[in-house]
Amino acid sequence: MNLKKKIISYSLFFFLFMFIFLILILFVFQPFTSLADVQKNPEIVITDEQGNELMHYMNYHRITPVDLERFDEDNLSYLLHIEDRSFMTHSGFNLQRIFKTLTSNLFHNQRHGASTITQQYIKNLYLNNSKSISRKIKELYYAIKLEQVATKEQILEGYLNCIYLGNDIYGFANASRYYFNTSYDRLTAQQMIALIALLNAPSYYSSHITAWEKRKNELAKILHDDHLLDTTVYQQVVQPLDFDHCAKLYPDALLYYCDAVLNEFKQIAVKAKFNQKIIIQTRYHSAINDQKFTTNANIASITIDQDGFILSCIGDIDYARSTFNIALNGKRDIGSTIKPLLYYEALKCGYSPSTTHYSAPFSFQYHDETISVSNYGSIYPYQKINMKNALATSDNIYAIKTHLDLGMKTLVYHLRKYNIAAQALPSLALGSIGMSLYQLIRIYSQFFTEGLYLEPKFIETVSLDDQAVFKAHPQKKQLLKSDYVKQIKELMNGMFDSKIKHATGLGIASLLKEKCYGKSGLTDYDSYMIGFSNDILIAVWSGHLDNRELKDSATKKLPKQIFLQQMNAYIKNKNDV
Repeated sequence: MNLKKKIISYSLFFFLFMFIFLILILFVFQPFTSLADVQKNPEIVITDEQGNELMHYMNYHRITPVDLERFDEDNLSYLLHIEDRSFMTHSGFNLQRIFKTLTSNLFHNQRHGASTITQQYIKNLYLNNSKSISRKIKELYYAIKLEQVATKEQILEGYLNCIYLGNDIYGFANASRYYFNTSYDRLTAQQMIALIALLNAPSYYSSHITAWEKRKNELAKILHDDHLLDTTVYQQVVQPLDFDHCAKLYPDALLYYCDAVLNEFKQIAVKAKFNQKIIIQTRYHSAINDQKFTTNANIASITIDQDGFILSCIGDIDYARSTFNIALNGKRDIGSTIKPLLYYEALKCGYSPSTTHYSAPFSFQYHDETISVSNYGSIYPYQKINMKNALATSDNIYAIKTHLDLGMKTLVYHLRKYNIAAQALPSLALGSIGMSLYQLIRIYSQFFTEGLYLEPKFIETVSLDDQAVFKAHPQKKQLLKSDYVKQIKELMNGMFDSKIKHATGLGIASLLKEKCYGKSGLTDYDSYMIGFSNDILIAVWSGHLDNRELKDSATKKLPKQIFLQQMNAYIKNKNDV
């Protein structure tokens, strides 16, 4: 026996001894946490109020679950033959494959993996991709344990759901739709073998089509030589792939919403054990979120109900372009939507809804500077108007005169109630203060509920094994005096009043299917519409995140159109139930 063969023999003998010793250590002393006690929240399902599934996650990756019984048997046989031929008989690991891999890696400089499907499933769901010895030992231990508590069908189905297939795609169901725009149960042999080819190096092959094709054809040759593919099918498989990409697997509105749900969930002290599915129930409202809008601008929208739960949270027009949720995180000047707050303070200071100011071009002195104020479109009644008319037409002259009359710090103090810092400037009366749409809808929740300042929540309940372990109670505070709030609420119906000339909501008033209240706002860069019925409150913004000036009328009018569509969709759905 030559020296090289002796080294190989001694090495393999040593490895066998160490492997047996490791197995004994693992199962006699059990140095790692039992799989049943691993708390990783591996499987999460987000539902709407009726329990309909909105999004499914495995290890916080979006997936679409497969039903193993619907998977083509031939396609499954291709997968098992390439990835794990002894899957149906091994106990979580393949000793023969480990020896073969070790020999190839050490003495032939060939890089092969020895992980079984069970080990890959464990790694993807409970561990990570680190190359450490500790991680590999845990993977082996948990794989053996998993085989003792789960069926082969459960393991295989879990693997098909969670395996990575490039381009941020997890699971065969989503990969089938993304690459070929088809369902996993309708994959051709060529498509299935192409997806199997990705498993070896998903990030590389999915971005190097020629190499991917080569790998696919190599696997087809193996399957053909091993008599799993007949010659006719083999010839079809080795043809160039015909991609039909489905870039959007999920609606944009749903993606923004579910991201926010997960962020809220991570703040809740709920941990699942092995094989426990977490069910997060929300009040996501499909009819509101299914509305389509065509625009080159950025948009954001939030809808809440009287209990303080969020029914819709549209973060922008295109999730693929940007995952940044403008509704929750974007701060913009709020324009004339600040005026109901100003007029609330005016009522407290002795004004009444019938208090008048003369509305015409107006100038005043401020720190030795002449400040001129105008209305949008230079539209003036040139007469005294009351508070309802001022709010309905968004009259800037009335607002500035009220602001100066009350003292500019009055509005500053009001904003402090919401932990919003502002400067006592004349322009504050016209909304020169930045806040997010989420902050703004919280403020408007007081007019919606006639007095309660809500902290809206996405999550209603969290359940484990059909047992509720968390129930949300959105925080409610009484910050304002309800009598004045109710008066402002009634004034906010004026924007839809056909008797008020130039009321800002006349363009949609006749189309609304229920009585609504609201306030619009428009700056050079931002457009708003915030309104409510007795059931829901909707806040909408449109503009450009790069601070381009709003020049086209369509973008300026867009928030009202979105409000109209969402409100009427909700009303129709309510009446149809």
